Amino acid sequence: MTWYYADAGRQVGPIEEGALDDLVRAGVVRDDTLVWRDGMPNWQPHAAARGVRMAPAPMPAVPIAAGTGFCSECGRPFPLNQLVTIGNASVCAQCKPVYLQRVREGGQAIGSRRYGGFWIRFVAVVIDAMILGVVLAVITVPLSLMLGLGSMASFDPARSAGFGLGLVGIYLLVNFGLQFAYQVYFVSKRGGTPGKLILGLRIIRADGSMLTPGQAAGRYFAYLLNSFTFAIGFIIAGFDPEKRALHDRICDTRVIYAK
Repeated sequence: MTWYYADAGRQVGPIEEGALDDLVRAGVVRDDTLVWRDGMPNWQPHAAARGVRMAPAPMPAVPIAAGTGFCSECGRPFPLNQLVTIGNASVCAQCKPVYLQRVREGGQAIGSRRYGGFWIRFVAVVIDAMILGVVLAVITVPLSLMLGLGSMASFDPARSAGFGLGLVGIYLLVNFGLQFAYQVYFVSKRGGTPGKLILGLRIIRADGSMLTPGQAAGRYFAYLLNSFTFAIGFIIAGFDPEKRALHDRICDTRVIYAK
């Protein structure tokens, strides 16, 4: 099990549970330090998430020297002369190659969020559209057949035209209800639609918490506003530093990589 913890406004991790225990004993992680792991709905104080952890009384542990720091990647203590400071992160020799590789590939610095960009979100929307299309067909095709058989019993051009308009209305109503339920359920209960989850993305609030059903519903209606902006509301995600589209800005949400 891996954990993340907050340190001076930065997100540090992932680190193994044993390493987190070492940080607790060293006093780096305190009872009020915010921590999070996969499966938790939001960040919580360490004492609330894992209980109060006291250092074992009889343990004659070697004290942490004054010149000791902690690797931002693995969380283990090292002498300061064995840590390399890159930006806001201090990494050990073992973690340094991985860190530098991420920087070279254009990734975010360790301890910060990695936001989902325009194109990967576009692919997620396509996946969701395919899923919804299949479900919509399963619902509407049998319904159309049943209504169509009834109208064919006595053919009347005027009646057929009315039937066609009514069928379109039913289709639009079912389509809207299905998309609304799809977005609200998956975003509030799973942290993202199936398309986003398949690609490793999650939708969060600015503080890292998941959306409530009401917030997810509001985000869906804000999403619909993009239809009136000639897709400009979507395109701005490619230029925003946090990759926010118009509906993200309205609802103060972010789309991030889960890991």
